[in-house]
Amino acid sequence: MPRVLLLFLFATVTIFAQGEAEMLRDQLLAETPIVEDLHELCDQIGGRVTGTEPNERAIEWAMKKMEATGVRTWKEPIRMPRRWHEKAASAAITGGSEWNPRVTCRAFSTGTTAEGMTTDLVFVGKGEHEDFEKAGDVRGKFVLIETKVMSNLTELFLEYINAIEVEDNAKEAGALGIVYMSSREKKLLYRHLTSWGPKTDMPVIVMARDDATRCKRLLKRGKSLEMTLKIDVIDEGPYVSYNVFGEIPGSENPEEIMLLGAHLDSWGLGTGANDNGCNVNMLIDIARQMNKLGLQPKRTIRFALWNGEEQGMLGSRDYTQLHKDELDQHLMAISIDIGSGKIDGFFTNGQPELRKEVAAACELLGPDFDWQHSDGVIVGTDNYDFFAQGLPNMVGKHDVYNYCADYHSESDTFDKVNQKNLKENTALLGVLMWNIANQEEWNYPRKTRSEIQAIIAQQELESGMRALNLWEGWEDGSRGLK
Repeated sequence: MPRVLLLFLFATVTIFAQGEAEMLRDQLLAETPIVEDLHELCDQIGGRVTGTEPNERAIEWAMKKMEATGVRTWKEPIRMPRRWHEKAASAAITGGSEWNPRVTCRAFSTGTTAEGMTTDLVFVGKGEHEDFEKAGDVRGKFVLIETKVMSNLTELFLEYINAIEVEDNAKEAGALGIVYMSSREKKLLYRHLTSWGPKTDMPVIVMARDDATRCKRLLKRGKSLEMTLKIDVIDEGPYVSYNVFGEIPGSENPEEIMLLGAHLDSWGLGTGANDNGCNVNMLIDIARQMNKLGLQPKRTIRFALWNGEEQGMLGSRDYTQLHKDELDQHLMAISIDIGSGKIDGFFTNGQPELRKEVAAACELLGPDFDWQHSDGVIVGTDNYDFFAQGLPNMVGKHDVYNYCADYHSESDTFDKVNQKNLKENTALLGVLMWNIANQEEWNYPRKTRSEIQAIIAQQELESGMRALNLWEGWEDGSRGLK
């Protein structure tokens, strides 16, 4: 027998002996186009606010990339309530001092006339009820809200929760607009949703911390300041956008779906690299390498690139409504949305029993892998509607790396992504999805509304759900199990 043929046969036997999960792991850790794809999405397309031309280009880019992997690819419409995008925002301080602070809008802030709005700027501390009482009459004025420097995920979540009281107090007091001191240092600006979301009807801005603390010092020393605010935004009515999907059908139980999702959209200040372009490309690369190896799981693996996440997880919301008759066949939904820090565990979202599935599925990563799971519930990304529908769901738990510093900010760019971690995370998720899709049995039934309600109460989720405009939909049954 020729030596070349002997070598070929030996290599073939070795590959199949290695095992499919090991093959997939090694393929994902090897050189792949994942980083070049990330460059295209972030450096060439850029920030991808849903409803904008860059977002539309990102949808078509995602369709082409997913199609090129060789898996079944399609897109589905989602209903967006309000098309909003900041074109420009500027401010001028006059009175006791004169300069132009750096500012940007929070999402769905209303715009101004070309001449802008000019009125007094009043410091109201942290924006609590007693702070407004102490500040006196703020009707028709801009109110400046003090924040602390944000350094971890807990403090990040508190920004959203605290905004409920701040914004309600400002509206009740008759303020013309709200000025948040940036919680990031060194003039860094970022964008969050307001607590009213698409119902926002007043100017709400973030001012660079260095400028806002200057205003605070002047006001605390008795100086009077006026601010002229000019905001130019695209602000229109409802429209339609799209989610993008890829799918590898199951060989034995194709109707049973294991779903892995990451959101395609971003805010427009940076280029949406850690939030969440890196993980979009994770999904594409897993699909690519599974198909390249000719792997077909027993159950269907569906890859979801969500849109409208930043504006209230609207793409995943609409998916659960569009596919409501198939949700009993969705056995697991995993969301990846916390940057490129090393994944050291998963948020099991009130289902600690899922920990053993992760450990068993990822055993080949090493018996001493130090899992740092949390049974806390995440309500601020695309797992939420699967949680509210009672389905087993997890969110990747990352070492936060530089995620908080760059979150929603101008500095969330390609160069901040940890490429080594991204490759390792991709291998981990690829192995996890492959192995759980091939389990002989899956014994995690869908929860009832009362069981979900018990988790919400036990984990004290109401304030977080209110901060993200989710509570009303849960209470009236329009979003989640009735």
